Amino acid sequence: LALFRSVALRDGGCRFPGCDRPVAWTEAHHVRFWRHHGPTRLENLALFCSRHHHTIHRPGWTTTLAPDATLTITTPTGETHTSQPRGSPPTFTLAA
Repeated sequence: LALFRSVALRDGGCRFPGCDRPVAWTEAHHVRFWRHHGPTRLENLALFCSRHHHTIHRPGWTTTLAPDATLTITTPTGETHTSQPRGSPPTFTLAA
């Protein structure tokens, strides 16, 4: 619960570019998938509403989360979109 609150505070809602769904409508997504040994930590989680969470789990979609919490989404056609968190600035650093 504390981890979800931290992600919610940072992201402020769905991180899919152009989506305005609030935190209450979101779920935490492992940027590096859990089944691929992605850690359940702030620097590997982003909030998505159910619609967009299902979208990014379709074949060909990828997500990356930069140390400044900029999220990059790549579509199956190679088009990239970015989003910035709507909440508080991130308070983590990624190990090199």
